Amino acid sequence: ALEKTFELGKLTFFSRTRNTLWTKGETSGHFLELVKMRADCDRDTILATVIPHGGVCHTGSFNCFSSEADEKSSMERLYGTIAERFANPRPGSYTATLNDKRVREKILEEAEELTEAEGKDEVIWETADLLYFASVLMYKEGVTWQDVYNELDRRHKK
Repeated sequence: ALEKTFELGKLTFFSRTRNTLWTKGETSGHFLELVKMRADCDRDTILATVIPHGGVCHTGSFNCFSSEADEKSSMERLYGTIAERFANPRPGSYTATLNDKRVREKILEEAEELTEAEGKDEVIWETADLLYFASVLMYKEGVTWQDVYNELDRRHKK
């Protein structure tokens, strides 16, 4: 899958259900153009940075984490997805594997990557990572985005 991804410049997966390689967009034309790939610290996960050409999900949505095809991202929606992952963990759910120690390590890692980011695209990417892990920690500590907004309002009114 990696070899074909680099060969085509399009993200390719091994489909366990089809038992074959599958390049996203083969039938729909909605492919994921490869920008870069990197392995995590354990080298057991690969993070692909891609440029989507068309809907990413089979529903036509920009991602596969929405109940509605055109639902826009928000911190509240992200928080809801995280809450769902912890409440109903599914096999392979990365979110559900995050314990308190690991999520705090990831926040430190992503904060460092954000401070080292160069250019708008990298800053966007790393900010999204940091906000995701911050949202996981918030959920684990029982803090909502409304709590954060209320604190920001309190500070603004000082």
